[in-house]
Amino acid sequence: MKKMMTMLCALMLLLAAAGASAETVQPVPSDLLQPILSGKQFHAALNGWSSFGEGDEARYKIGVTVCEYDRFDAEMIAQLQKGDEIVFGNGNSTVVTALETDENGVTVKGDAFDTYYFTRQEDGRYTVYTDGDYPIWTEIFTVEVPLERDIRFLDGSEPETQDAPAAKEFSDLVRHLEDGTSFAPYNTTVTFDENGKLVEFLYTYAPWN
Repeated sequence: MKKMMTMLCALMLLLAAAGASAETVQPVPSDLLQPILSGKQFHAALNGWSSFGEGDEARYKIGVTVCEYDRFDAEMIAQLQKGDEIVFGNGNSTVVTALETDENGVTVKGDAFDTYYFTRQEDGRYTVYTDGDYPIWTEIFTVEVPLERDIRFLDGSEPETQDAPAAKEFSDLVRHLEDGTSFAPYNTTVTFDENGKLVEFLYTYAPWN
């Protein structure tokens, strides 16, 4: 009996030691994707999310759609004239019915009583905004990535916090996901570390929040 008790105690010690040294094993980052994400920051839209498990053991994934402003060649914008068709990255298009050039860029009137403001950027190209001051975006690619609990979530979504976003808890970000908050390229910036891991999620103020 004494020998059996000794063996049971030894087994319990082995199990405890195994539990203390247990680690979570995950796949290595994609060799294809890592160079694209590594050390980069992007404007992005949230394209769905999922969770596995419950409580503190739950694991999350989010679909991140990386977006860029539509950019137009300066020479093409300089040559615009009535009747030309402009096709935007989101698939929409318009036919030029009138245009006006000033020191800020080119204002284009479309064929559906729509207005677009083409503004010259430092690289010489033009970005475009609608008459509601909404920038037009192109979706570049979508990737599903883990949403880890150590992510830095910064919330500057209110006018009074836009200049100094507050660091919030992981649970606050999850609450936004559950509430269906619209994370779009005009209010969301994501940052990846050198290993391609999502490390920062910045939610900023925009009139369309």
